[in-house]
Amino acid sequence: MVVLEIDAGNTFVKWRIRCQGRPQAVQRWLTQDVREGRVLLPEDWSGVQQVRWVSVAGDKVDHWLQTAFQALAVPVVRAVARDQQSGLKNAYQNPRQMGADRWLAMLAVWQQLQDAFCVIDVGSAVTVDLVDRQGRHLGGYILPGLRLLQQSLLGQTAGVRWQTTETDGSLVPGDSTAACVENGCRYQMAALLQYVEQDCRARNIRHIWLTGGDASRVASWCPQAMLQETLVLDGLQGLEQDLCGAG
Repeated sequence: MVVLEIDAGNTFVKWRIRCQGRPQAVQRWLTQDVREGRVLLPEDWSGVQQVRWVSVAGDKVDHWLQTAFQALAVPVVRAVARDQQSGLKNAYQNPRQMGADRWLAMLAVWQQLQDAFCVIDVGSAVTVDLVDRQGRHLGGYILPGLRLLQQSLLGQTAGVRWQTTETDGSLVPGDSTAACVENGCRYQMAALLQYVEQDCRARNIRHIWLTGGDASRVASWCPQAMLQETLVLDGLQGLEQDLCGAG
């Protein structure tokens, strides 16, 4: 079976081909390029036999993808968050209110571990989800990511203006407005990750997983965590037709 797996997020649309269970390299487009129709259908897609996808990118991106799927004329499966799946139980009273990407990331880890864990997805937003050893989702948190933190200062604070600079990921106090903002946002993110580690220890959760587009940028601030940037795509592998809405 040749399967096309797609994770359409707020910043990037990531995709890969899985052939006979083996995933190929992940490709990605800027979500804005897809939204504005600046992306061509890849030749690699012509040989797929099934599509599995998840999207939180909005109607324009969804429409572009669905039009592409129609041209492929193959079965299409779209992931949705469930109340429970493969022993994983959702804390949400209305699971459809949860982004399906969060659910897939949890599902991917649960299917590997069958033990208590925390997933931190670091992208445009940061999501933190906790699961106990019985597979019960304990709930989570949603916070702005690094870029949104910086943009919020630029947009909401009239006196704060700076030009983005190339930095080394420093957490030291800044000596310019640019350094103060950029290092300050990283400092806040590092503090969050350290608190998550502390909270996990208190809950006897020994496994922390980092995923998302900015996961590698923050991994050094959460040394206990396992870095796996493809968790959402990995979660698509476990989908079954009767557990998902059709795309």
